[in-house]
Amino acid sequence: MTQQQKNTILQSTVAMVLIVGTGIVMLSSQVPLIRLISEYSVHIMLGMLGFSLLALLFDKSKIMFAGLACTAALCIFLKDASNNTLKLPQENTKAKLNIAHINLSNITFEFKELRTLLNEEKIDLVSFQELTPFWNEVLHNLLQVDFPFSKSEVRIDPYGMALFSRVPFKNSGSFKCMDKPNLKLTIEIDGKEFQVISSYLTPALDQKSIEAASTQLTRIAEEIKKSEHPLIALGEFNMVYWTNEIREFRSDTKLTNSRRGLSDGNLRVPYDHIFFSEGLECTEFKEIKDDEQNYIGIMGRYQLRDMEDDSKLSSIIK
Repeated sequence: MTQQQKNTILQSTVAMVLIVGTGIVMLSSQVPLIRLISEYSVHIMLGMLGFSLLALLFDKSKIMFAGLACTAALCIFLKDASNNTLKLPQENTKAKLNIAHINLSNITFEFKELRTLLNEEKIDLVSFQELTPFWNEVLHNLLQVDFPFSKSEVRIDPYGMALFSRVPFKNSGSFKCMDKPNLKLTIEIDGKEFQVISSYLTPALDQKSIEAASTQLTRIAEEIKKSEHPLIALGEFNMVYWTNEIREFRSDTKLTNSRRGLSDGNLRVPYDHIFFSEGLECTEFKEIKDDEQNYIGIMGRYQLRDMEDDSKLSSIIK
């Protein structure tokens, strides 16, 4: 066998491994190990791009083209699972809701800084999760002036949660799935009602917990489909937004992902999400960090969609 034949076989083999590996990552298998690897799809995509450029330097054309094809496939796959808008919508004159989600286990700074941060970002409604009896007392003492309206489920396990608002609730309640609480409330801003559902899913670590998380998503979807108002669903979903479960959940509920990619150019694997219904637009989404750039949570700014502008755009396209 000549050296050229060996080189061809080697390149073909490596190219096939890249293609098959990419396919496995995109399928997000139920196998826990493969699922864990799939959570790093963004990292894999960037690594694949770097490997393709390296193959170019060494004149391995088959490997280069296979790597670039896999990079493109992963890019399209990830973008399809995120917010597809190329440009964030401009702010209109419709009712707006600024909302934040914070996992209390992320907070390592002085509590008073949290109130300052929420006020600086002009947050209307904030979701807290992993709410323990200690945190429940702290938050009520800290936020009762700026966020006088609240609904909470206090627990000693990670499934405790609370919603704090600057404006009164029109109604509030909770529903459970597998003894895990979900908060659901309606608030009115500028004469328009918004519904919010806050959830904490079972971490999908093995086959049993994956099935439990899927069951919770199905139950949450049932509540979402009952809504007659613009709706935001947020919380610790404990899985990345490109998993089959999240994609099916969004397809079933017609919700849009607020994320347009990994925020601020970092490579942190995202387990917390904010999804919104068709009647809304997301004008800003970003991660919340403390003064030392430690990750705290996420926030988004939402407004009612201007249907008149949509009609004008449709007429122009036609």
